[in-house]
Amino acid sequence: MFDISKENLLKDFIKFPKKNLLIILLLLGFGEWFVSDLIHFAGGSIGFFALCLGGYFYLKNDKPKFNEPNNLDGWINLCNEDLNFFEELEATNELEKQNSKRQKTLESILNRCEKEKISCIGKKDYQSFQSVLKSNFKADKFDFDLYEKLPKYNSSQVIPEEALKSDAILYFINLPLSANDFLWLEKFPKNMPIWLVALTSNQIEAKNQIEELKSQISSDFTNKIIPIDVNKSEITNIPFSLRKFFISSSKNIENTKKRLLKELHAAWQSEIEGIRRMQLKGIQRKNQIFVATTVFLSPIPSIDVMAMTVLNSLMIKEIKSIWGCNWSPEILDKVSKEILKTAIAQGVIEWSGQTLIGITKLHGPNWLVSGTFQAVSAAYLTRVVSSSLADFMAITKGVEEPDLDFIKKNSEKIVEEAFEKEKINWKGFISDLRKPLMKLSFSS
Repeated sequence: MFDISKENLLKDFIKFPKKNLLIILLLLGFGEWFVSDLIHFAGGSIGFFALCLGGYFYLKNDKPKFNEPNNLDGWINLCNEDLNFFEELEATNELEKQNSKRQKTLESILNRCEKEKISCIGKKDYQSFQSVLKSNFKADKFDFDLYEKLPKYNSSQVIPEEALKSDAILYFINLPLSANDFLWLEKFPKNMPIWLVALTSNQIEAKNQIEELKSQISSDFTNKIIPIDVNKSEITNIPFSLRKFFISSSKNIENTKKRLLKELHAAWQSEIEGIRRMQLKGIQRKNQIFVATTVFLSPIPSIDVMAMTVLNSLMIKEIKSIWGCNWSPEILDKVSKEILKTAIAQGVIEWSGQTLIGITKLHGPNWLVSGTFQAVSAAYLTRVVSSSLADFMAITKGVEEPDLDFIKKNSEKIVEEAFEKEKINWKGFISDLRKPLMKLSFSS
């Protein structure tokens, strides 16, 4: 088939020239009739080609991603959903009530003052720059927070949290750029307005120093340099990006709120994800015993029996419920089978069987009878599949239906990571299964 949703569109044309020549002739011959007579779209063949091209680019985007809100209300709704989750969790699990603190954090972002807050970083004394700041940043629109020069760079050091909550940052640097300032610049967030205030004292050298600075810094900052002549205490050139920033205070404040809400939502989601992983462990522990006993009691243990048992609908529904997943049953079934197929191909069953043989040398084979190897392998496969499925749900959180091409392209990596992660818990996993399997062995 000729697949326009793939990136190798041109390769398809080269690989099947006769078929694609026929398609082109059909488009040329019937395209105008189809467009003008059937769907009444103006433009004839050109219009038809435009439709096809638009369809190609629409279908080409095959990677699911978080549906990020594009306005402030959307972010507020997301954060409120997080609060509702925590509220329900605290109520049902008798946990310490922390939601009031979270609510206050949310309100502190939404109830920011009407003035824009600018953080100045990099000088011990800003006295000589007060007149420059006041003449360019109107007092009725801006408030300033002043921070001294950042300490000697260390990977564990962080930029002051309050500075990152401001609407913009002015980072004062002396030229030429020091290694310490360069390293700190790399640590500044890319999603907030930041300008470099370049302090110069020699007009003749200033231009060359600015050009040298541009060659050293990230492209994010090259158009955000504010040169200040320290002798005259004046800005020699106001960059266009700063002029644009001055246009709308309300827009800047709203952008800051959206940025901070996005960070807050990410932090809360990280906390929620940790809770979900704890719940997943309970599901894994329960289902691995169910899977192991089912396969053990099966009269003909086989890969097919293991696969059907591992993909039990109850476990998948429980995982779906924890992550609040909206995938349809059909998509969920396809994704689960793709993960299972990948796990089997990566040798999960073989590895668990070989490892089990190694354990019997230490603990004795008295509890291992016919069917036990398959039972343990199936239970371990359950852990890998459930962990991988949870990873995909976390990655595509907010996406109604994941693209199966994305699942196929990334399943090997996700399953491999889950495989390695579950290896760490192998001893605990065996101890969980030993008693129920021994009981079944003796009863049979």
